[in-house]
Amino acid sequence: MSVCRSVILLLLFLLAPFSSAQAELAPLVEVVQPEQRLVRDELVTFGSLRSDESTLIRPEVEGRVAALHFQEGMAVKGGALLVSLDDSIARAELAQARANLDLAEKSFQRAQLLFKRGASNAQALDEAQSQQQAARASLALAQARLDKTLIRAPYDGVLGLRQVSVGDYLSAGDNIVNLEVLDPLKVDFRVPQKAVSQVRLQQRIELSLDAYPNERFQGEIIALNPRLDEVGRSQAIRAQVANRDQRLKPGQFVKVSVILAERPQALLIPEEAIMPMGQQLMINLLVAGKVERRVIRIGQRLNGWAEVVEGLQGGETVISAGWQKVVPGREVRSVPRGQGA
Repeated sequence: MSVCRSVILLLLFLLAPFSSAQAELAPLVEVVQPEQRLVRDELVTFGSLRSDESTLIRPEVEGRVAALHFQEGMAVKGGALLVSLDDSIARAELAQARANLDLAEKSFQRAQLLFKRGASNAQALDEAQSQQQAARASLALAQARLDKTLIRAPYDGVLGLRQVSVGDYLSAGDNIVNLEVLDPLKVDFRVPQKAVSQVRLQQRIELSLDAYPNERFQGEIIALNPRLDEVGRSQAIRAQVANRDQRLKPGQFVKVSVILAERPQALLIPEEAIMPMGQQLMINLLVAGKVERRVIRIGQRLNGWAEVVEGLQGGETVISAGWQKVVPGREVRSVPRGQGA
């Protein structure tokens, strides 16, 4: 029994230096430098794309479709001829109106001659003049009806799908084809009542949509409805976005981010470096090989990173992992973040 006790005492004596060295070994922590990135305060909502201008091409007079001068989906210039209606009746009415005007002018000339000679009275002259003016108005009306048998594009745009064919008989107001202005596009969206004070004219927005998951399209606010919706207590807002390549389409559902503020040089640290203590948030810094604890205030959280708005100046070394086993003022060993603490 005494031999066993002697052996145990000998082993404890031999292992004592290793145990004390291990106890005195400084803790190992992971450290990281705060990153400087662009951080934005955004108001996120949803909206729909609309054409900058949109109209349905319709005839103003009835008639049979004589010819179509466009193809579906084509771009057209303002004033381009799109549809010709049968104009045979309109031309006949124009010829009749011209003949009636010619007769009325001759009658007025004769009435003037007779009045000068005293062979007619003023009433006959007035009636002849009135008939001349009525004939001129009839000619102008017939010419306008003839002109309206040629249906033209009101402005530059892209045509949609036609709803008529050659030979169809159209009444005034029947739909022929839609015409859209696709560059730029309008974006209609709403913001809640509490955010109305944060939105203003010419404020930047960014759009994202499922069709282009890795892209954001830039635009700006062009109009604010001065009256809020009484049911939803929201404000209707209209923005404009460039669409030169026409990849965006009217009617698409989009996510709208209204840019409220930007901080190009914001300081960000990993979220795991933050130590909650009651109502405060703290971080551990490595200063001259020792731990220093500091209170911070954070702003935005972005994919595992937190923006530090108070408590850091930039250039500090932050303990991101292993801070649970350190105390302020104690020396520690450090490795870069991700290399294991």
